[in-house]
Amino acid sequence: MSSEIFAQIRELKQQGKYVEAWNFGFSAFQNEPTNTYLRTSLFWVCYAAIKAVQESVLARQNKAPNSNEQSIVNSWINCIGQLNLSVPCDELDYRFFNLFKGCGEHYQTYIQMLIFYGPNLYQQNDFKPYQTDKGEYPSLVTRLARQTSKAWLMHHKEWDLNLDGILNFLQYALDNALDRNKTWLQFDISKCLVSVNRYDEARSAALSVLRKKMTESWAWGALADTYLSEDPNAAIACYCKGIAEAHEPPFCIPMYFGLAKLFSNKQEFELASASLSKLIEIYNANGWQLKPEHNELVQQPWFDASAIEAVDIGAEIRNRSNNALQYATEKLDMVIGIVDAHHRSGKGFSIYVDLNKKLSARQGVFFGKGLPEIGTWLEVKLAKDGDEIEVLEAHKIDEQTNGKVATVEGNLKLNSKGFGFIDDAFIAPFLLKGYQNQEFIRAIKIWDLDPKKGTPSWRVIKVEKSNLSNE
Repeated sequence: MSSEIFAQIRELKQQGKYVEAWNFGFSAFQNEPTNTYLRTSLFWVCYAAIKAVQESVLARQNKAPNSNEQSIVNSWINCIGQLNLSVPCDELDYRFFNLFKGCGEHYQTYIQMLIFYGPNLYQQNDFKPYQTDKGEYPSLVTRLARQTSKAWLMHHKEWDLNLDGILNFLQYALDNALDRNKTWLQFDISKCLVSVNRYDEARSAALSVLRKKMTESWAWGALADTYLSEDPNAAIACYCKGIAEAHEPPFCIPMYFGLAKLFSNKQEFELASASLSKLIEIYNANGWQLKPEHNELVQQPWFDASAIEAVDIGAEIRNRSNNALQYATEKLDMVIGIVDAHHRSGKGFSIYVDLNKKLSARQGVFFGKGLPEIGTWLEVKLAKDGDEIEVLEAHKIDEQTNGKVATVEGNLKLNSKGFGFIDDAFIAPFLLKGYQNQEFIRAIKIWDLDPKKGTPSWRVIKVEKSNLSNE
């Protein structure tokens, strides 16, 4: 093939005459469909044409294209499809996908392309997250999978999209991406399934999210959404729990909106009005305009702005949120235990309940700042799903009486190897730094299984200096 063809394509592209460049080159490509160089040259024409549109789109605050821009970009992606690229390939890499960063969900043909190619599109580096000064940034696979789910949630009623293809892509990213936090992929799976009333499947995904994010309002909101049609009372309890867990007032907006609709459906119009009024308060405090769906509720004949003075919506939400935990598990159980150790990672703690019964808990389940101190008594709420047990919440309580936990005082018997005893209870070396032999101490001990001997014995979990003198 003459080099003049490539020169002509290049010149037209540089002049911004992308349609002319494509038409000129594609007529030659149809005669030589295996010409790799011509295929690549035409791809970069498409890339340049898309980039020219996207520069304006990405410069906008909302990164939303207008209908004409959507039409142009979709047509160029169709052109790429006509090139029959063999994937994975160097052309369809991060440079191409970055053209759609923050706005890919608005382009139907782009989303269809991602679903069509599926796992075949990606290379090894696409599964690795990016490390930045601000932390980890999602891998390309994770980012694109989330784009397809967002497109589904925004446009599935108007576009021709394959939900099973999107769900498969999300699961593929969940199974293969190397990101440390893939919770949002499970969240997306749940939201997509809810949109087509596949509630049981959605609930399973929502529960996977919630178990990791028990103190996040949006995680409770996701679980609530799976109960909207089947059990409104469950949905109300979960929305209320989401409000109780919210770190900032704006996080409560989806929950108040959900409550307003549910209460109105149940003819509880005072509670519906109060919920909607709380939502309006948040918008007014931030100087925001209500969304159309919120205004639609405001216009309903049942809405009464004065209802918030007649009902204690805060107390109502607190009371109903107490019922939410039962929906986070097959069976909810409660036990009493004492903190006997902190995890080496500093992100969790161990709870002694009884001989041969200990629980491992994440820091986030403790209702308090940081980790609970060793020796703290806790009321622990557990999820029991089959043989699996997981700590959902842990609340500090007053000191309890337990035959296998005791507080003792006496003289420390310190061994030259660093360990010690008080009466018959063993004290590990790491608890005795700064203590002297025969020093009078106070200690908390538990009747625990000795891992070396395989028999139970007393073990000290906490040591402190006693206020009493040894007389």
